[in-house]
Amino acid sequence: MKTNTFSIQNRSQKWDNLKFILIFLVVLGHVADRFADVSYATGCLRFIIYSFHMPAFIFVSGLFGKKNIDEKRWNNLASYLVLYLIIHSLIFISRWAANGTKPAFKLFSTSGAAWYILALFFFSIITMLTKNAKPSALIIFWIILACIAGYDNSIGDFLCLSRVIAYYPFYYLGYILNPKEVEVFFEKRKWQLRIISAILLAAGIIIAAVFYDSIKDIKFIFTGRNSYSVIKPNCPYAFTFRLICYAVSAVMTFCVISLTPSKTPFGHLSRWGAKSLQVYAVHYPLMVLLLKFVSEKYNLPAYFVSKLPLYEILIAVLITAVCLLPFWGTALEKAKGCLRETLIKSPHS
Repeated sequence: MKTNTFSIQNRSQKWDNLKFILIFLVVLGHVADRFADVSYATGCLRFIIYSFHMPAFIFVSGLFGKKNIDEKRWNNLASYLVLYLIIHSLIFISRWAANGTKPAFKLFSTSGAAWYILALFFFSIITMLTKNAKPSALIIFWIILACIAGYDNSIGDFLCLSRVIAYYPFYYLGYILNPKEVEVFFEKRKWQLRIISAILLAAGIIIAAVFYDSIKDIKFIFTGRNSYSVIKPNCPYAFTFRLICYAVSAVMTFCVISLTPSKTPFGHLSRWGAKSLQVYAVHYPLMVLLLKFVSEKYNLPAYFVSKLPLYEILIAVLITAVCLLPFWGTALEKAKGCLRETLIKSPHS
């Protein structure tokens, strides 16, 4: 799936480094989600990760999704749907294997990691249809729409509609910006911005840690899939929850981009970051199976009860490392090819 604006020879290490940082946080966030209710530290960790990791990931997707949209690369866009079906099926199989009972299979309704791939398809289509609109007006429109949508409990996981509406401003902002110009902006003011970003990031972490019990429910709005009623039913001013989340996500994303190095020793992060989509595709089903194994058969969390975040980080590192193996990239490409052929042939069979 080709979504980059530049050829592989001209790839910027900064953006691939950022993608690796974000994909690791995606894995860690999903692992932490399993234990957030039993550990204050884990709850804080999850809250901090969820406050920006997907908005930042979607922003980067918009930065490098221009050619698919501007050149109307329908094959690449169709690949999103094929990959969505593969991930959705893998999650279904992993949950069935882990729980021993067959879960409901809802093709167009997903609460698992597959939603992001389906959302990329819709983000691309929406941008194609509105690319001639005034950017500032379009961003304001989607922010207002997201604020209104939060009052409707029926907007949820079906076609990941809630997340599409909530996260689209980040995708479109990435789309209208030039990756090279954004990188130059951060490089020209590197140390000033890094100092400011480090202070803001540290302040955000401290606030989350100190006031977690008071603000933890905002996490449900950060996910993009919930209505305001999960925090405060029938609240006329609940749209402020969304606006607060937008502001926090934007600031945190800015800080993380600023602090992401343009180069790393031996370039390992950038090579791993180039495989971020591969990691995203297979990490969730692997996590479901691994946590079932280590949590129930060996009860490893009990050994880390006072240091649960350390356990979660170790599990996330292991899952990420396994997902980076070349095997998965090859397997995914073969699976996508087979599924495409099946879908093309099925109408004639």
